Amino acid sequence: MTVNIAVIGCGALANGAHLPTIAASANLNLQVCCDRDPVLAKNSAEKWGANRFCTDWQDVIDSDDVDMIVLCTHTNLRAAVICPALKKGIPVYTEKPMANSREEMIQIFKANQETGVSVCVGHNRRSSPAFQEFKRLLGEARKTRTDRISVVDRDSEGRELVPEEFQTQVLLRMNDDARSWKPWIFDDEQGIIYAEMVHLIDIALLLNTSHPVEVYAVGSSRGNFTQIITFADGSLATLQHTMVGNFDYPKELYEVTYGNVSIAMDQFVEVRQRGLQREAFKTTFELDTGAELTELKGIDGFHDAVEKFYKMKETNEATDYPMVSVQKGHVAHLEIFAKHIQGECENPSPVEDAIVVTRIALKMLQSIRIGMPVKIGPEDYHMVKAKKA
Repeated sequence: MTVNIAVIGCGALANGAHLPTIAASANLNLQVCCDRDPVLAKNSAEKWGANRFCTDWQDVIDSDDVDMIVLCTHTNLRAAVICPALKKGIPVYTEKPMANSREEMIQIFKANQETGVSVCVGHNRRSSPAFQEFKRLLGEARKTRTDRISVVDRDSEGRELVPEEFQTQVLLRMNDDARSWKPWIFDDEQGIIYAEMVHLIDIALLLNTSHPVEVYAVGSSRGNFTQIITFADGSLATLQHTMVGNFDYPKELYEVTYGNVSIAMDQFVEVRQRGLQREAFKTTFELDTGAELTELKGIDGFHDAVEKFYKMKETNEATDYPMVSVQKGHVAHLEIFAKHIQGECENPSPVEDAIVVTRIALKMLQSIRIGMPVKIGPEDYHMVKAKKA
């Protein structure tokens, strides 16, 4: 069955990710493009083949030919659209962050609970093929601990494991280039630390089996900062962001260690591990765009494709060629949610998961402003759900 979709907010993210995904899918139909800018709404509708366009999101909710809304606006428009849509029975895929305040999160959560209509938040990294493999390997490490003897092993007589050896250590790096940002982000009150780092907070929580108890952020919320999440079992997640990197260098590197197993995911094109004897050392994943530029695979293929792309630009051969890009899960996340509302699978990023991520992001913002660690309590990571009849 085809899912008829309305996209509200036709800016860079919609045109760069969601609209192309919908247009290319056999199971998704672009019904409406909605944006307060009539030119942008009309141009997007014509470019991606929407049946119509409009400038008022209320028109979308009032219509009877929309099965799902994809909300791609700035975070100042969330509950106002999501809650009435849910009450009308229309599921919503909303871009991250899911809300600007705890109060707004509760509004969305209650509407979701009362109506039973699904909301999916665009924490798309969790649906990327490379991250799925990365997470799977961590699951294997948790089941078996290491089955590979280290080159250096001075524990031949055996000893009792110390508590730290049961902890998970996570290091997530985001390399960003402020020259690629739109001007509004520099004046945004919440900055990149809130708007972008929900992705890495979501990943850090997914990789830990214990609940968070404290967060600490240091640096500038506008771009150069480090975040630390402490978990109840002593595990730590360190999240680092730079705004003075280069756009053409790999943006994201994830590393996790547990039970004498080390696992890394490099730019969504390569996953490596040491410590699991029965698993491959390296698994590679295709580029989203640019694969035809190189015969190499994995991170070497990414770098080679970028080099080839710039040589094409120097000779004006790449005028209409898209940038080299990787599979961050945008396509899979949206398609999985479409299958979910048809009853075929679980929601890839439900409200209760996203609320915890967003609340912790707000705590990070508080921490960087006051220059001190901030405690996380059960009221931050636990949602009280309605009892089922």
